[in-house]
Amino acid sequence: MSDVCCSQEISESESWMIKLRQLEAFHAVMLTGTVTAAAGKLKISQPAISDLVAQLEEQLGFPLFSREKNRLHPTDEARYLHASVANALDGLNGVERLAEDIRNANAGTLRIAAMPMLALNFLPRVASAFLARHEDVNVVLQARSSPTVVRLIATQQFDIGFAEGDFDTEWMDARRMRMPCVCILPGDSPLAGKSVIQPEDLNGLPAVMAPREHLRTESLRKIFSERGCHLNLKVETPLFTSMCAFVAGGYGYSIVDAVTAQTASKEGVVIREFSPGFFNDFAVLFPNGKPKSITAQSFMGSVMAELAKLCVTAD
Repeated sequence: MSDVCCSQEISESESWMIKLRQLEAFHAVMLTGTVTAAAGKLKISQPAISDLVAQLEEQLGFPLFSREKNRLHPTDEARYLHASVANALDGLNGVERLAEDIRNANAGTLRIAAMPMLALNFLPRVASAFLARHEDVNVVLQARSSPTVVRLIATQQFDIGFAEGDFDTEWMDARRMRMPCVCILPGDSPLAGKSVIQPEDLNGLPAVMAPREHLRTESLRKIFSERGCHLNLKVETPLFTSMCAFVAGGYGYSIVDAVTAQTASKEGVVIREFSPGFFNDFAVLFPNGKPKSITAQSFMGSVMAELAKLCVTAD
């Protein structure tokens, strides 16, 4: 007995369900004033419009139009109902537009944490071009030390991270990258005429590098030592941009990443290939277990395209 009652309740509920197409037909008639115009607006036949409106009236239990000489005149009930129907359809259209924006990476907020090497110039430049194409996307970009970036990604506070060092893959996905480093010199340096700079060219000259305990400086010191040369560390600073500022001011030389060198070239420094090959390794980080948004994937496509121009390679 209970099964029969339940089945009857479901059947009655389904029979009363108003279909979206019925509301669209009603809305089109209210806007255009005729079945013919409504049919043209929805790109369906006139009989189909009439049937949809008639079905809606039957389900509602009251007439929406009076019919006189092949014209439909809305009832007071229809006018009252139409305001809510119009709002509902606008809301659904908004959902469709938002879904399309999300699908096209044109919605949402992209949260990026990056080491200064990329956060100070490179990522703002890439993000600016990205935002010009995706106007409804918002970006939060923070320059942080690599350990802080790792923590922010591991705790899922940011969508994308860029950092140096080792990473616990239990908490994040890491895509390792290798960026070539170049030698930068003052514009009036006697070495500016050389296309490739080697340790022998720099032997004993004042160097502007990362602090002496930094892995990158230790690696350079080893390279110089193996070639019988002296890395004369005169200025220690943690930021590549600061190194470039010293060299742009006419003091010493430095070995910096290709991204920073690209910016420094506008400040009058000379950029030359450094041999033997020396690289700055970093990684692109994503929170582990958190699906990458379409916006994040699209932005990373732009980032990788720009990095490829600088001969950056991925493991």
